[in-house]
Amino acid sequence: MFALFLSLIVAVNAASAADYAHVGPTPPPHGYPTIKSFAISTTQIHAGRPVHGSVETSANVRYVEVRVDYHAIAMRQDGPGKFSLDYTVPWWLPPWLRHGYDLQVIARSIDGVETARDIAITVH
Repeated sequence: MFALFLSLIVAVNAASAADYAHVGPTPPPHGYPTIKSFAISTTQIHAGRPVHGSVETSANVRYVEVRVDYHAIAMRQDGPGKFSLDYTVPWWLPPWLRHGYDLQVIARSIDGVETARDIAITVH
């Protein structure tokens, strides 16, 4: 019992170091998800303007979302490991929302394992 508990702690520490949200002593059946590359049209976001983004992941990823604070948007899957986003920022944003944020790119595999990357953006 103690060995199982110890292996669970080691797996959790290894998962957090690798930036994966997976708990368990064994790797997931389809492997860990990876974000190979990501791009955004601009990091200076303006109200009423479009923003385009793309993400390339490992083939076992089936869902990618971008998240700013508590607002999440699912990306469109264009093919295995290829995702894109076309989004128009609302034309009216109150002054207290116009500042810097960390935009999170979150990729979730077939097995439900997540990995994330951050991009610094500024909303004007």
